[in-house]
Amino acid sequence: MGLDLVYLLKNRFFLLITESQEKEMPGRRINMIQPIIACDVSKNSSHVQGFIGLKNPLGNPFVVQHIRSDLVKLKTLAKELEKEAKIKPVFVFEFTGVYHESIVQYVRELKLDLFAISPLESAKVRKSKIRTTKTDSKDCLNIATVYYSRNIRPYVSDNNDIKAISRRLRSLKADLRVLKCRYRRYVDYIWPYFDEYFSKTDGKTPREIIANYKHPYVLKKRTSKQIAEVLTNNCRLSQKRALNIADKVKQYALEAVSGVPVNSEFLRALYDTIEDMNNLESKIEELTFRLMSLHRNNDAYRLLKTISGFGENISLIVASELGDYKRFKTSKQLIAYCGLDPSILQSGKDDGEHYSITRKGNPILRNQIYLGVNQMLGRKDTNQIKDFYLKKKSSGLSHKVAAVASCRKLLCIIFGMLKNGTCFETK
Repeated sequence: MGLDLVYLLKNRFFLLITESQEKEMPGRRINMIQPIIACDVSKNSSHVQGFIGLKNPLGNPFVVQHIRSDLVKLKTLAKELEKEAKIKPVFVFEFTGVYHESIVQYVRELKLDLFAISPLESAKVRKSKIRTTKTDSKDCLNIATVYYSRNIRPYVSDNNDIKAISRRLRSLKADLRVLKCRYRRYVDYIWPYFDEYFSKTDGKTPREIIANYKHPYVLKKRTSKQIAEVLTNNCRLSQKRALNIADKVKQYALEAVSGVPVNSEFLRALYDTIEDMNNLESKIEELTFRLMSLHRNNDAYRLLKTISGFGENISLIVASELGDYKRFKTSKQLIAYCGLDPSILQSGKDDGEHYSITRKGNPILRNQIYLGVNQMLGRKDTNQIKDFYLKKKSSGLSHKVAAVASCRKLLCIIFGMLKNGTCFETK
């Protein structure tokens, strides 16, 4: 009976603190008695601890393996918290890569509300203490501190299909680049000097010629009319255009001195590489169409396409990697998510400025923003990013430093565009 009275007084005390803070900071609700399950996520296992208010932990932290038989401990802890606090607990975890996905799916089965915090937020809490020792068990307390002291939005998972397709598309494009390098090496063996007739030997027309005839000595035995007929049927060229190209490659075949004989195994290797390239390009085209279909009603994708220098590919990848952009309350949070925020190291006479970026954010998004800025700088039309870059360059900064600063400027503009639903404005 006495313990129950003490517990009720303690909860009433926390409630009074909450009400006073609500008056001081209207619009911000800090529920000091909300029971939570704080989870520090790692690969294959996590440290978990229950809290009924920041000063009232329920037991010590313990390890949970990411398997169903062990995750039952979360269900038991949730029941204990609800029994003690008379309120259903929420699950608060540190958002890290992909390791959290399995445990999040299990918690959804328990019908608990989810709250995700950034590792940067818990790191700030840890570094604000006198002793900044980092251990997995103490991280649960840091996560709880962030939840109870700040206004954390409920966790909304991104569309995993969009992100999965986007990253698979990026991976396939990287594989295609490797294949094209291999293709060009084989062409230099078998079809030397061919790049003097075609600026891009991996283009559709030269690739069709190589795939059909395999060796310049075979091509030499064909007439210009026969070659033109193949090009007309397979490359959708007009008869006149096909005949002009046929005359040109026929002249090449008469002058060519191949580095390998007609029966060389290199011919089979080149043909297999061309087939692999064709298959990859078909998959890339299919995935691009699917990604565009998923983004058809996406406001972020629609607005990003209005940016001068942002093509279809950059807009698709940036929109996919951004996910739920509404979770960013300020442009600084978006910049930190990209890893473009400057690292600070201030001591004595050292002012802490002009240090490198943290690179702690999304590397794919950071890469695409940097690529987009360089595309904008190469355009003839003027815009605020180009003017900002030239201003930084004139102050003595190198291209890379000025471009990174321009990336941060662009992210601020993108944040404003997404928040207000406005298009990019060019001068």
